[in-house]
Amino acid sequence: MDHSRKLGDVKLSQVTFRATIRDRDTAKAKDSAGTKGMPVKPQQSDTKQPTSSISLKGLLTAQRITRELKNRAALRRKTRVRAQQRKAVTIINEQVPASSANPKQKFPYAQAKELIDEFLASRLRDVTYDPDTCASLTKDLCEEAKRIVRRLTPPRYKLICNMAIGSKHREDVTVTSQCLWDSHSDNVTSCSYENRTLFCVVLVYAVYFE
Repeated sequence: MDHSRKLGDVKLSQVTFRATIRDRDTAKAKDSAGTKGMPVKPQQSDTKQPTSSISLKGLLTAQRITRELKNRAALRRKTRVRAQQRKAVTIINEQVPASSANPKQKFPYAQAKELIDEFLASRLRDVTYDPDTCASLTKDLCEEAKRIVRRLTPPRYKLICNMAIGSKHREDVTVTSQCLWDSHSDNVTSCSYENRTLFCVVLVYAVYFE
């Protein structure tokens, strides 16, 4: 009986001791909070938080970006080395043969094409194809086209105008030309126009005459 009473006293004393220590700590916290006017923050433990692990997808993405940057840098280095090793190119002007003409001012075929295109559009916009009248119309348009181009043709150039007008509804027509001339001085301009009923193809040759 005495032995059990002793055990009970020890157990009771342990419980009373723990309660007393807890009450003492709580009283100290209240006293410090009242004196400073600030709430008591719980003490942080010294244990470190576990770091977040790197995902496999992010690692592969970083490796791919690094590999692309290395490839770009290597390509820039190769391009720089090739540019340094490239030899200078010397441009040699085309030599005109002694048998060819060398006019000071050549025929402006691009400007002549613009003038003829505007001329055909203004004259053939409302014209309907008629085989009886197209023969005389072609001759008149050729003369007018030569007069227009003559305004900007340099001296000592002869003009040859070739024009074809045909029906648009029956069949397709391909107009080709071939001539022998001096490529250093002679030139040609070609224009075409079509409306609902007809097509027109014009070739103007500019031949230099010495």
